Amino acid sequence: MIRITVSIRLTSLQVEDYYRGRVRWVIANAPDGRTVQLPFKVLHSFITKDGIDGMFIITTDQKHKFQAIDRVETKPLQNLDAEA
Repeated sequence: MIRITVSIRLTSLQVEDYYRGRVRWVIANAPDGRTVQLPFKVLHSFITKDGIDGMFIITTDQKHKFQAIDRVETKPLQNLDAEA
């Protein structure tokens, strides 16, 4: 399996373009310079009223065929000034 981490940020208008049939693919760049093209439909579960925004791990097989996409959960910042 191959794993690639990418940041995807799409506005609600860009998501609407998909529903109107204007867009079928999303292209994202990984920090290491790799480019990933994936079908928009794999992002359905990540759509909010504001669009799509987050870091994702894309898993492919050895032939680079899409297998899965998962959101990278970010932890909220801790308040270091809080009293114990």
